[in-house]
Amino acid sequence: MWWLTEQSRLKKEREAIESLDAEWFQNPRWFVDKQLQLNLIFDINITRGSFSLNLTYHNTFPAGPPSIRPTDSETRLSGHQYGKGGELCLDIRNDNWTPDVTGSNMIESARRLLEAETESENGEAVHAPSAHDVPEIISLRSELKRFYVDPVARLVLNDDNLDRLPIEVGIEYRSGRSMIAHLLSIGGEAANTKPLLTPEALRKLCVVQNGTIYITNTSTTKLQGIKTLKQLWNILGDREGFRSDTNWSVLLKSSDSGLTLISHFKDDDDLMSFTTVLAPFDANRSGVNHATLKTKKVGIVGLGSLGSKIAISLARSGVRQFELVDGDVLHIGNLERHEGDWRDVGQHKVELIADRLQFIHRGVKSRTWRSAIGAQISSQEAANVSQALASCDLIIDASANPDVFNHVADLCIHHNRTLVWGAVYAGGIGGEIARSRVGKDPSPYDIRSAVNQYYKTIEEAPPIAAGRGYDGSIGQTELMQASDADVSVFSAHIVAFTLDSLMDTEPSSYDEHSYLIGLKRGWMFKGPFDTRPIVVNAPIRLPFCIGQDTGSESAFIQSLFQDLSSETEDTKRDS
Repeated sequence: MWWLTEQSRLKKEREAIESLDAEWFQNPRWFVDKQLQLNLIFDINITRGSFSLNLTYHNTFPAGPPSIRPTDSETRLSGHQYGKGGELCLDIRNDNWTPDVTGSNMIESARRLLEAETESENGEAVHAPSAHDVPEIISLRSELKRFYVDPVARLVLNDDNLDRLPIEVGIEYRSGRSMIAHLLSIGGEAANTKPLLTPEALRKLCVVQNGTIYITNTSTTKLQGIKTLKQLWNILGDREGFRSDTNWSVLLKSSDSGLTLISHFKDDDDLMSFTTVLAPFDANRSGVNHATLKTKKVGIVGLGSLGSKIAISLARSGVRQFELVDGDVLHIGNLERHEGDWRDVGQHKVELIADRLQFIHRGVKSRTWRSAIGAQISSQEAANVSQALASCDLIIDASANPDVFNHVADLCIHHNRTLVWGAVYAGGIGGEIARSRVGKDPSPYDIRSAVNQYYKTIEEAPPIAAGRGYDGSIGQTELMQASDADVSVFSAHIVAFTLDSLMDTEPSSYDEHSYLIGLKRGWMFKGPFDTRPIVVNAPIRLPFCIGQDTGSESAFIQSLFQDLSSETEDTKRDS
């Protein structure tokens, strides 16, 4: 409490306030509130009336300014005020405050504001000029109903030939916070539907309303004041009416090209108006060529803590096609590191991650395989999973399971696919990442062998636990410990390694095929960021080719195709 510990400043404040002109500053009374903050109640008398105000010295004073508000919590004195009974926005604020400013300066600032907003001769309110620009994010804080317009929708809605075009609006309600409306579609079946950025998956979270776009000659300010059906009919003139017993929305484009979304809910006499939020036309923030990445397909084996983060990050980076393989479900213990949360407990990890990916970009497509490589499953299922992975441009092994690695490595070799793998050491002191590309790196087995040989050069055994990773997967006997931060760091390294491979960057950002990376002091690492590149002296991996035909089985193979052709002809005749 500054007024107890800094009594010299308290004396300065009192003397400055006592020196104010008694003609307009009257009835001062000091008191301490329940938070032990020093307060002053006073009246300001000016031409348009007398105003009772409360000056509050916050306990952070003099590091920050006091605040002034009406003593009546329901009073609105100015257009520069944070709601009824709220603090006045004065020309002395947090952004220009200095400790030498006194409470008396704040009181004088309040008088200037109230005098500037004296009513005009015709009785209309006059607002004082704004001394600063309020960022949109600040002005939106009190606007709980918002209409978000994505960049593509902004471009589409810029067209002046949209009158009476059908739309779909999705309204998402978040309890206790806000109601966000999105454009789900523009055009409908009767017209060419305009493509938008809104993910189709968002539809299932929304109340969906059919609606219409109307072009008007009315200003945005007037459109935003529409509260009733009668007011809407007056604006739209002789256009069709709207039923009061159904849900619908209208998107009104004003004479100044502003957008106002109005929704009606059945059994409600009033209309709901949304504050429009225009998405900025931002450039690509990642710096990665999305045009290249969207053509690539990535397979991820293991959607535990590490794999789940990798999948989400790759989708944010521009990858649009995934094959996801994991047979495990999410348990509450996984919530310490996994991308899932309590809404996902009990679901298969591959499916909850596939759902997450759908909300990142509407173009993401992912197939899920609730299967574990090496588990007791049918040969047909195992073949289906392997075939799905073989269709990928790059496969990531995030399982931390040597048996899975052997299977995936062999798959990548025989189908000429890039393999990226990594693991976090038990205890989170660091981890390893590696990759094997066709024509550029040794085989996955040679790289793993080089890493194991490097481990043997360290006197202390490496902190790698046996088992299937960090999430208690099938067959795991011991959980490996690492924090969410540890796993997040390594998922980022693996994603960067993967993007470099998918983009076929030349020269590559990585000189070696494998790295051991320290996150903290321990084992061989001297501290965080201690990185040990592993040099692999092995032949470069060449494309896998089928051996030359010796002719020994060509007759048999030819007969198989003849039999298949005969079966096809028989089927055609029968049909």
